[in-house]
Amino acid sequence: MGSIQRQTILGTGFSYAGILVGFLTTGLLLPTVLEPDQNGLIQLLMSYAIILTQFANLGINGAGGRYFPYFRNYERGHGGFLLLSLSLSIIGFSLATAAVLVFKDQIQADNQAKSALFSEYYLLLLPLTFATLFFNLFDNYARLLYDSVTGTFLKDFLQRFIFLGVVLAYWQGLISFPMMLAGWLSSYLISLLLMMASLIRDGHFMLAPRHLNFPPDLRRSLFRYAGLTLMTGLSTQVIQHVDKLMINEMKGLSSTGVYGISAAFGSVIAAPATMLYKVSGVVIADAWKTNNMATIRSVYQKSCLSQLVIGCLAFVGIAANLPNIFQFLKPAYEAGYFVILWLGFGKLVDMATGVNGQILGTSRRYAWDSAFNIGMVIITIAITPSLIRAYGIEGAAIGAVIATVLFNAARTGFVWYVFGFQPFSWRNGAVVVLGAAVWLLASLPPYLAGSKVLVITDIAARSAGIVVVYLGTLLALRLYPDLNALLVRLWASRGLINRR
Repeated sequence: MGSIQRQTILGTGFSYAGILVGFLTTGLLLPTVLEPDQNGLIQLLMSYAIILTQFANLGINGAGGRYFPYFRNYERGHGGFLLLSLSLSIIGFSLATAAVLVFKDQIQADNQAKSALFSEYYLLLLPLTFATLFFNLFDNYARLLYDSVTGTFLKDFLQRFIFLGVVLAYWQGLISFPMMLAGWLSSYLISLLLMMASLIRDGHFMLAPRHLNFPPDLRRSLFRYAGLTLMTGLSTQVIQHVDKLMINEMKGLSSTGVYGISAAFGSVIAAPATMLYKVSGVVIADAWKTNNMATIRSVYQKSCLSQLVIGCLAFVGIAANLPNIFQFLKPAYEAGYFVILWLGFGKLVDMATGVNGQILGTSRRYAWDSAFNIGMVIITIAITPSLIRAYGIEGAAIGAVIATVLFNAARTGFVWYVFGFQPFSWRNGAVVVLGAAVWLLASLPPYLAGSKVLVITDIAARSAGIVVVYLGTLLALRLYPDLNALLVRLWASRGLINRR
């Protein structure tokens, strides 16, 4: 767990620094500077681009997570894996481009009434998909070489920091809205170029055809797995973004903007999970190769507890401060209050079940992971429209939570039944109770209103109280032993205690 912990801590640090920048941009600045339909445009373009990216990758990133241990060899150019990945992604991007152009007239016509801005800027999907696709490819390749930090820094921090600068320039009237969109796209392209430069610097950008080592048995297994992970990954992205597409179709671009801003708060809660998935997936794949069940069990147990501990703290911090946060936003965004709570709860459920997806997806039963994902897509698409009609954008969030709970319950139960991995203990339940109690306590003091200085003071004081009570109780009751052990090591290294 040492390598996982180091990279998770460092990567999570970058993630949270990026989340701070992203919160300033997406959570506070964009709702103040842009109209809801302009925010909706950005959210909708991102959702479509992510789905197109997942398709265009043709499953090779997912297949790499399982089969790269059979390619990894620096002297032999890692078996030509990068050349293979690039070739497949170029083919996939060509197919995605053809689809965007073929359906261009129909999609623009369908969106002209409720989502006129999306019709106008529809073709921005192509450069956005290109930059996202190839950045993800190089980031995944670096992660397989045990560098999960560089991509996290570039994507979660630098890209958001550049976008913050662009939005500030638009706010000050220095650039127009079309120029702001161009700057937004540039942030993705800059991150792509820097990710490529990092691989070149480290000597891993190997495209010589002579390195390609692709035995028939490995080729069949890899392509079969890539096909399944294509369906799994595509299902996952559809699940994460279909709610925005449905809201745009049923309610229009402005409602999509409100929902998208609300959904952005979930990224604060999910940041540690994103980083852990990147790091642990490679370790678990290597462990399956050597049949090291003890390592897999340990990673699973620790991931469930650590993510729940961090996720509860982030969720309570957001939930308890929502009345303050909404004092900074335009009245149009008040409809997203309970959307944030529902989606935040869904993220917390997903984190609390740990790396069950990485265990299943890299095991010999990987086909079941695709089946669970497809089932979740079916459930989401089946229940969400009626929920939107009944409860508006809050209904979309409720549908997402229902699907998430069912999905993780099924996947966790399957991993337990097939592999005998049951990661929960009394500590998991105690952390949930602690989080609920701290949320209740933090909501009792009256919220300050009036000037922004008073509101910021309230946020700071309330957040500090949450951290002190939550972490203090956590340490006192030893609910997360790794945290106690970490503090002991830190104190010992500074000579504050004697460790025998």
